[in-house]
Amino acid sequence: MKRIWTLAVPVVLAALLAGGKVSAAAPGVGDCLECHGDKTIEKSLPGGATVSLYVDLNAYRASVHGKGACTTCHSSATSPHGKLAKVTCGKCHPDADKSYSSSTHGKSRAKGALDVAGCDDCHGKHDIKKAKDPAARSFHLNIAAVCLKCHMDRAIEDKYGLPGQQVMEAYEKSVHGMAATKSGLMGSAVCPDCHGNHAILPGDQPRSATHRQNIPTLCGKCHSGILEAYEKSVHGKGMRGGIPESPVCTDCHGEHKITKVSDPSSSVFAKNVPKTCSACHEKEGISTRYALPKKRFSTYMDSFHGIALEYGMTKAANCASCHGFHEVLPAADPASTVNKANLPRTCGKCHPNAGPNFAKGPVHVEVTPQKAMGVFAVRVFYTVFISMLVLLFVCHVGLDLLGRRRRKRLGEGEKE
Repeated sequence: MKRIWTLAVPVVLAALLAGGKVSAAAPGVGDCLECHGDKTIEKSLPGGATVSLYVDLNAYRASVHGKGACTTCHSSATSPHGKLAKVTCGKCHPDADKSYSSSTHGKSRAKGALDVAGCDDCHGKHDIKKAKDPAARSFHLNIAAVCLKCHMDRAIEDKYGLPGQQVMEAYEKSVHGMAATKSGLMGSAVCPDCHGNHAILPGDQPRSATHRQNIPTLCGKCHSGILEAYEKSVHGKGMRGGIPESPVCTDCHGEHKITKVSDPSSSVFAKNVPKTCSACHEKEGISTRYALPKKRFSTYMDSFHGIALEYGMTKAANCASCHGFHEVLPAADPASTVNKANLPRTCGKCHPNAGPNFAKGPVHVEVTPQKAMGVFAVRVFYTVFISMLVLLFVCHVGLDLLGRRRRKRLGEGEKE
């Protein structure tokens, strides 16, 4: 810090000779770099740590602020007395500052949490570039790495109870992450597209972009056609009607770990669709509260389609094959794919010769005397019949082994 004072003293002396007033002329960039151009210049911090005060002139000149003077941001640097005032970006960027101040980052920072992201952590310090510049930290394809620098830090993760590293790694391997990092697609979703730029809020706050009721609109920014279909569906209408259990995009597709439909690990891969749907439809509370048919998963898995799917025949019909994907409608709706009038056409997608009689039989058959006496009787008969056959075979094999043993003993006795 001594070198800073060597610059400040001549300024003060000149002011005294001019009548005791410090000149209003601010020092130029060159004046500041007489000290700050030295790579060894640093400042001591409490606890014995130090921070570099070096400024790379070339990086500054190439930055978005490069044509200005140091004192535009460091306004108090013209005074040789007292502590330098904190740089406030909000002086020039009031809207961004207001949004940031009300965000989860801004509130934590205001409480003194210096390990929480501030303006310089995301945008840089003296090397800030326009967001359209591929070299900028805030460039679309670079921003995920900037966010992950903190969100992959285990110490920060533990301190603030952030999602685990596996969640962040899942994004990198997701369809969105791969599109950005591997394919370089500018339209791929990165962190700010979902969480916001400066006004990042926890997902449980209604104003948050990732609040449950805002998820369809959020995803619909990129997937507008799908949003339109979802809004018309029973799920979309339920969500807009205030039914909290109604599924939104993330309930079916996941959040950070969204993968392609063709990926066997995807929650919407053909073989996984029944389990994904049953996450809601098998819950007793939901089916009772909204008068939904029960045991949809078990009855489907007992069907030919369910058995075929379980054994790896992914072309077998699953929930979405019959009910639709995003445009799911009640069976009573004339536009529903499972409306009685539409069943021949729905079944005909896989069974071209399906006629009006093809779809008359129920698909979800609950095997009870009350719901399906014929099927129940056949199942009981075959259960008893096969059990008896197995028992008889066991007895037959046992008696045969016993007979062989007896004959062997008799043969040994005759030889003696």
